[in-house]
Amino acid sequence: MATVTINLAGINGTPGYGIHAANDSNTEKGDGSQVKNGSVFIGNKKGGISDLIEQKRAQARKQATKVLRDQFARDNKITDNMNEMRVRNAEIMGELNGLAEQKKGFMEERDALQEKFGIDPDSQEQKDLELLRKANNYFESGNLAILTKDELERLANMGERTEYQQRALEYDAIIEHITSIETKLNGEKMGNTSSITAAKQAILEAGGKGIRAAKEAAESILDAASDSIIGMLWQDAKKHVDEEMEKLVEAAKEQAEKKEEQEEKLEESKEEKEEQEEMTEAIRETASEQEKLQGEIKKILAEAELLEEDMKGLVVNGVM
Repeated sequence: MATVTINLAGINGTPGYGIHAANDSNTEKGDGSQVKNGSVFIGNKKGGISDLIEQKRAQARKQATKVLRDQFARDNKITDNMNEMRVRNAEIMGELNGLAEQKKGFMEERDALQEKFGIDPDSQEQKDLELLRKANNYFESGNLAILTKDELERLANMGERTEYQQRALEYDAIIEHITSIETKLNGEKMGNTSSITAAKQAILEAGGKGIRAAKEAAESILDAASDSIIGMLWQDAKKHVDEEMEKLVEAAKEQAEKKEEQEEKLEESKEEKEEQEEMTEAIRETASEQEKLQGEIKKILAEAELLEEDMKGLVVNGVM
């Protein structure tokens, strides 16, 4: 028997963020979806959830909202707008509590993967996972070039992710998604609270048999839609991880190639400089040899002139 916290998303004209369903037992579905610690959250995943998921959520939310709206209209004299915001805020608190508990459970499961797969914290597989997480954060912020050349080359040549790495990254994506939903819910709650305070409306007290019956009917509607949506959310997370990791590897390859080109240019510049220095030294040595040669020539000429004078002297003295 499932207990569902009703999400009146969209009841006051604002986008809804989810359906929280608490179950009596922990299960993991064969299609990859999970019920964590007895609860499952179905939420808007920005840019990731298919139109079919959104249609299912919208339809279930619309039906559940109508059941509650009709009952509240009969039971209360307060304006529908303030009533809806008060109920929505109460639901947001329940959803936030459920999300916090669920995220904690997912984080515990993720942390337990090392032991489940028998991964040594100092193993290359674990180091590669941490590098993937680090690089993905830089990649999403447009700062992948911050990584070292060795890190980029490791990413570019890492190959297929292991089952442990893939599962851990899928948990990361789900946890990140839940965090984004928490942020949106807190923003919505603050907006509702400000509106209620400004209007100085009386606090709407929930209760009575009518509203309890309406909540039970709404819970049945939401329960009927939850299982297929959960499976789709897990499938979307897997697809998102695969796509992002593929982009990350390609970007790492590009950065590694750029750094390799830079190093080759530096090496060429160094070689050109060495060649210039060798040429300058050769010219200097050639000039020195020419000076020595000129000196020898002058010496030989001088000796030749002296010999010629001696010969003239011998002729004059009648020796020859």
